[in-house]
Amino acid sequence: MKLATTSHYRLLITAVIVTLTAACNKTAPEQATSAQPPQAAAPDGRKAAVAGLSLVEAKITRNSEGKLVIQGQVNNTSSKTIGHAEAEFKLFDKNGVAIGSVTPAVDTLQAGFSWNFETAIEQKDAVSATLVGFTGS
Repeated sequence: MKLATTSHYRLLITAVIVTLTAACNKTAPEQATSAQPPQAAAPDGRKAAVAGLSLVEAKITRNSEGKLVIQGQVNNTSSKTIGHAEAEFKLFDKNGVAIGSVTPAVDTLQAGFSWNFETAIEQKDAVSATLVGFTGS
């Protein structure tokens, strides 16, 4: 049996160091940043979807003046300030029929902050609402 020489050990140690260094420099898929440009409004005038917003709660109720409103809270879970955001809700009557929509909006929602909203509802028969999505810039 042939014994390993010092040069064999150096080669082995170098290979291990190179392998470990290469593995340490990789970014986990959930941390990787894409090279895509920031989202902008669609060419046909539609608003772009905004990532990083989450709906905490939303309910239809009457405010202190007795007016029908939708109240709720949205969190900005992203690491970026959002310049303008809208939350579109589809409204339904007691039979589950869609009767309209309402879109609360906020300007400048900082990263890690929440937005409490209250928006008037014109459809007097509205009893429930479903989030359609978030748009903005």
